[in-house]
Amino acid sequence: MKRKYLAEFALHTYSSHVTMSYPNDLDLINDGHDYHIYMINLIPKLTYIDNTLEIFEHFVTIDVLVKKAEVENVEKLRIRFADVDHRDYNYNLDKPKKTLSMLDEEGGGIGARVLPVYLQFSQKNLDTEIIYIGRSFGKNGERNAFHRLKSHSTLQKIQADVMFNEPGLDLAITLWEFTPRLLSSFDGITKQYQKSMEEDYQHMLKIANDPPLTLKKDIIAITEAALIHYFKPEYNNDYKYNFPSEEHKDYNYYYEFDYNAVCVELDPSAIDINIFSKEKQYSLFKSIEYPLHSEEERRSFFKFVVKDGFLGED
Repeated sequence: MKRKYLAEFALHTYSSHVTMSYPNDLDLINDGHDYHIYMINLIPKLTYIDNTLEIFEHFVTIDVLVKKAEVENVEKLRIRFADVDHRDYNYNLDKPKKTLSMLDEEGGGIGARVLPVYLQFSQKNLDTEIIYIGRSFGKNGERNAFHRLKSHSTLQKIQADVMFNEPGLDLAITLWEFTPRLLSSFDGITKQYQKSMEEDYQHMLKIANDPPLTLKKDIIAITEAALIHYFKPEYNNDYKYNFPSEEHKDYNYYYEFDYNAVCVELDPSAIDINIFSKEKQYSLFKSIEYPLHSEEERRSFFKFVVKDGFLGED
């Protein structure tokens, strides 16, 4: 099938920041990022091991039990709380063995939750299973993932299910900030297009007058839909088997503006996690790509091959 236009366009969204937290610790996140996509995850159960703390001048070490179902491993973590002499402070663990507190003589200090400590100081990536993907944006971006998760019926159901069915695992929330950009492809060689040069110019002008330079509701919507279709998380229903579709009004903008494709990239290596679902293991080296039209309608934006040393169309 021929290209529709000389100039074809695709939406590319990539994760510019990511963080992970226990559900009960979401209120502690205040880093100024706009998290509009969130994932509910199953992770190994992490706990500090009592009586393994060793205190040195510039750091402390403590063992962490990493339990995944019936498999248990112990890792020794080296933690630097601050630029202080760590021997001048007292330390204690809370009852669930999830928080290590460093206290001064007056009882003040800081607490180190085991999940962020593990992500920062472990030499291993944390296995992170995706069981639900959601979004929150509002009309003008005023709502983020925190607003949605405060009263999330699916999260409450998942928490109950995990406590009953997966006692050897913990629940965590991964928050993703995305940045959009426009991808373009020009073919001035074949001269074979479905549309005239004037129609191509008008299409290019329409895209250029409203480029995806900042996050909008439809950008978040199509990003979420692409992620759900790719991972097919257990607790999601919408978009799992019917994406992309012109019938979905949440991202119909990309059909109205006649985009060719959408591409989503995640960087879980930023916080040293491996992300996967029961359906799909994510690869850092292969982005999530979906043409918005069938091959019978028009050539895909991403359909290129290297031939005779040159990059061209198949």
